[in-house]
Amino acid sequence: MSDCTFCKIGQGEIDEDLVAYRSGNVFVVPALKQRRNNPGHALVLPVSHMTGLHDVPADLLHEIFEVTARVTLAVKDAYGAVGSTVTQNNHIPGQVLHHVHVHVVPRFENDGFRMPDPALREAPREVRLARTAALRKALQPGA
Repeated sequence: MSDCTFCKIGQGEIDEDLVAYRSGNVFVVPALKQRRNNPGHALVLPVSHMTGLHDVPADLLHEIFEVTARVTLAVKDAYGAVGSTVTQNNHIPGQVLHHVHVHVVPRFENDGFRMPDPALREAPREVRLARTAALRKALQPGA
């Protein structure tokens, strides 16, 4: 889908420097909007444009969640998180980008995590680049 930002990133047309992990089918990027107390919020997405989790073929669904599991481990090394919260929104009110994605939110002691979080703010590109570099390193084989 040509007007989908996630498709453009997935195809390597834009923001390649923000991709922390890429296989032929799945990629990982930092979320544009980040929680102040949960740095490193990442998204795991299929390269193919799909709008509903129920539309994802089983083999791709398996790969998405296999990568998600790797990211939940990597955020501990990348950001010093003690754990993570994993969510997936499926055609919710107010959703702007309709491309399947799984959220991995690093969790920290006494982080005051709330969902939804009214303090969620767009992170500057340089912050997202630094978080990408940390996560990319933590996702390397043997890390």
